[in-house]
Amino acid sequence: MHTKKILPTLALALALTGATTLAPADAAPHDAVRPAKAGSFQVTASVKDDEVLEGESVKIRGTVKPAAPGAQVSLQVRYADQKKWKTIGHTALRSDGGFRFKDEAGSVRVRKYRVVKAAGPTRAAGHSSPIKVTVFGWRNLDTLDPATSLLLSEGYTGLLNAVSYPRSLATLSTSPSPAHIDYNLNRDCTLLEAVYGLDDRTPTGATASLSVVADGVSKYAGTFSLAQAQKVTTDVTGVFRLTVNGATTGGGVAVVGTPRVLCSF
Repeated sequence: MHTKKILPTLALALALTGATTLAPADAAPHDAVRPAKAGSFQVTASVKDDEVLEGESVKIRGTVKPAAPGAQVSLQVRYADQKKWKTIGHTALRSDGGFRFKDEAGSVRVRKYRVVKAAGPTRAAGHSSPIKVTVFGWRNLDTLDPATSLLLSEGYTGLLNAVSYPRSLATLSTSPSPAHIDYNLNRDCTLLEAVYGLDDRTPTGATASLSVVADGVSKYAGTFSLAQAQKVTTDVTGVFRLTVNGATTGGGVAVVGTPRVLCSF
């Protein structure tokens, strides 16, 4: 059989009868084909402060482009020890595509925020870059385990200028030798707050000397007689090793009253 002659003959027959060529069986009608999405929503976000105190609000603001007035965006958070994002809030976009969120920092933890815009009819979903926020909180210094200590003890209730200070540091009155205690802050704290002085229950004529050293650098030093005390706030930003030194004369007790540190852990 001569196939080269049959094929042209078939084509001619179709042309004479007005028949059309059959479309593939899986071809969809033109009006059923969805238009391709023109990229994703572009979401930008920022925070007013990337370091806040426990109990304060983290304020997040930003925009979505192209603007989608009235559409919903979601705020998500992820803590340092977590892998998955958690949705914690929603809001509607303004006419210019802007949005604002506020989240109360209820715990002392490092966290990241992002804002997500769901997909639309012609746009894929989009989200902002993660924003790191560090939350600081006050904690008593004696909640940290001392790295080393010598003749300077924790758990003393000091009495300084007629005011009681629980959870204080104090020298042992039975020893005239210099005393110290060390703590590792691991560069995660910013402030040390304490009251320094000579305990009211020590003999007349006694004295107390106290000092604070941060990574070998002197941060504070003071000498006190009876009924003298000084409240001091010391910058310990970036400090790894904090050392408190004490020394007395005349049977006195040197007291660091209720010391506390502002830390992110």
